[in-house]
Amino acid sequence: MTEKIHCDLLALYGPGWENLPTDKVTLLAESVDKLPKMLGNEHEFFGFVGTRRIANDIVAGYFAIQYSNEEFLYSRNKKLNKETHTPFARLFFVLFARTGKVLLQNSKFAGIPLSMQRALSLFKQAIDHVLMENGIQKTFNIDLVPEETTEADFIREFERSTRVTRIHVNYPNGGIIPDEFVYYNPQKERNSIIRESHKHDYDDIKKVDLEATDDGDLKRTHLRDLIYVGRPQEMRYYVEFQQFTLRKTIKRKYEFHVDMDAEQVPLEHVIAVVETLKRERAVDMPTKLPPPDSNPNQPELFDSLYSNEDDEDTSNEE
Repeated sequence: MTEKIHCDLLALYGPGWENLPTDKVTLLAESVDKLPKMLGNEHEFFGFVGTRRIANDIVAGYFAIQYSNEEFLYSRNKKLNKETHTPFARLFFVLFARTGKVLLQNSKFAGIPLSMQRALSLFKQAIDHVLMENGIQKTFNIDLVPEETTEADFIREFERSTRVTRIHVNYPNGGIIPDEFVYYNPQKERNSIIRESHKHDYDDIKKVDLEATDDGDLKRTHLRDLIYVGRPQEMRYYVEFQQFTLRKTIKRKYEFHVDMDAEQVPLEHVIAVVETLKRERAVDMPTKLPPPDSNPNQPELFDSLYSNEDDEDTSNEE
């Protein structure tokens, strides 16, 4: 049955994702796809089920946890009996093995003795198992993806784009427009005029939010200097025929509709999730640096991540 689920976009810190050979990436995805059931505490098993691989470096499915649930019930003769059940809970996940990003469902586990802290701890054990199985350094932490995209990332994506349909920047600084900046004007003598005009105008502007016409391209306009001299907040663009959105503040929480009862996660649901995440660009940027103040030896590694679950904000599905 398809249901709306809340998910967090997480980064796996430890392995050098950017430098992993392609064969290691493929083996990692294969290992997640085939991981056998693992033992946690007594009566506690966990592993990946209903998985499906997308290309060589993406695998999606359910992370299943069999937990021990004890109940005290009165019999007909009013005698108190203890009964132990070991049901399964399942979390939807998508692992991007090329970049060390993972989308993981955030569940409240209402009415059962299981927390997201425990679920994420077991998920980390499972990921570490497949990493070490393939000769890759295990993770020392899992955390929400870094919150901000750098200005260098905006410039890099702008330059590799084939068409730009939106540019939103704050505080453009005309004083840093390079003297050699070319405004795509065949009359080169006019470049200095345009540059001086922008230097003057940008001093009086706090925010610029431009959208192209249906067939327009902001890269063809004289305002293309904004991405270099402003503080970029958002950019929509195409690389060939694929559309992307790059935001200063990276989305970390999502809502998706996924069938959580299927024997194998439905292909169409996985493709919809992957396409949304790839448009956001965050999953395509390899995890590099550890999160601030990360401590791999702290007893409750994920307490800070899920300590205020009731206050969590979730973004709308794209």
